[in-house]
Amino acid sequence: MTDQLPALYPLRFREILRNYAFGDRWIVEAFEKTGLPEDHRIAETWEVVDRPNESSPIINGPLAGSTLHEAIETYGERLLGRGIVAKGGLRFPLLIKFLDASNPLGEQIHPTDEQALAFQRGGDPGKTEAWYMLRTRPNATIHCGCRPGVDEATLLDALRRKASRECMQEYPVHPGDSFLLYANTMHYSRGGVLFYEIMQNSDITVGLNWLKGEGPAGAGHSPEELASFIHLETPFDVRTQHVTLLRGANLQTYVFACRYFCLERWDLNGPLAVVPDGERFYVYSVIEGHATLRCGDRVERLVSGNSFLVPAAMGPAEIVPEGRASLLRAYVPDLVKDVIMPLRAEHIPDERISLLGGITRLNHITPLLS
Repeated sequence: MTDQLPALYPLRFREILRNYAFGDRWIVEAFEKTGLPEDHRIAETWEVVDRPNESSPIINGPLAGSTLHEAIETYGERLLGRGIVAKGGLRFPLLIKFLDASNPLGEQIHPTDEQALAFQRGGDPGKTEAWYMLRTRPNATIHCGCRPGVDEATLLDALRRKASRECMQEYPVHPGDSFLLYANTMHYSRGGVLFYEIMQNSDITVGLNWLKGEGPAGAGHSPEELASFIHLETPFDVRTQHVTLLRGANLQTYVFACRYFCLERWDLNGPLAVVPDGERFYVYSVIEGHATLRCGDRVERLVSGNSFLVPAAMGPAEIVPEGRASLLRAYVPDLVKDVIMPLRAEHIPDERISLLGGITRLNHITPLLS
C-alpha cells in the first residue's frame, strides 16, 4: 500500500439483484432506488456483499468501477477494521439485502458454523440471519422458531408430511418488528412482507420440503437428517425487543444483537456525526426520507433505499436529514463494549438488554451479563 492511494470515504454500491419467484416489484414501489430494471420482478436487492464471483460494484468517488472485493484487497484492515480482521481475516463477514416476499417464501433452515463444514461450500460459514420489517400487507404473518411443546416425534411426523410449518410459531407482523433467526431456526413466510435482512456471509440453505432425492441436484435430506438441523426449545421467541435512547435531537434504537451482527435504527431530526474508530466498518441504509452525507469535500444526497459503507479508517463524516430521515446501521459488534456497556451506562436493566437476542438459550448476550 502506498501513500498515493485515495483516502477512504463512504462507499456506495450498485445493487446485485435476484429474480426469485417469491418476489414482485414492491422494492421498486416502496423506495426511491434508481437504475433498476422495469421488465421483471426484483425479489432481492443485495445492498452490500462480497462473495466469490459476486461483489458489490462501487459507484461513487475515486474507487468507482472497482468492486468491494478489490477495495478490501487494496485497503485491508483500513477498510474492514482491526477487530474484523483479527476475527476473520479479509473475508467480508456480512450479506445485507432488501427482500420482497410478496409471495410465499418456502420452509427452510440454515446450518450452524460447525454443520456448514459438511456442505463444502467454499468456506461458507453457517448462517444466522435477522429480519427487520419495512413494509407489511394487512394481516401479514411470518412463521419462525417452534411452537411451545413441539417435540422430536411431532417434528418428524410433520417433516415426513412436508408440513413443517405446523410446528412453527406464527407471528402477526407490522413495520418495525424484528426477528433474530439463529442457525437451526425454522422459518417461512406466506407472503405480504418486505424486510431488511442481514446475515452471515453464507449461501447455505436447507429446504424443509426437499426429501431425499428431491430439490436442486438432489439436495434433499431424510426427515431424520432434517430434524438434526432444527432447534427445538420451549419457550423459543425469536422476536426481539428494542431499546430506544434519546441522543440529542435524534433517537437511537437497538433492534437486535448477536455475535455476528448488531442492528440499530436512527431516527434523525438533526445531524448525526459519523466518526469511525478503526475497529470496524459500518453499513447504513436509508429507509425513510432524504439526507445529505458529508465527508470532507465530498457531498452525497441520499434517498430512501440507498445504502453505503463507512470504512473503519475513514475520516469523520456527517449525515444531515432533510427534515426527518430514518436509517439502519449494521455492524459486527463486540457485544460487551458495543451493546452491554453502553446500555448499562444508560441504566437499562440487563433483562431488557438480553431481549435484543430473543428468548432462547441460543441468545449470545445472556451469558455475557453475569
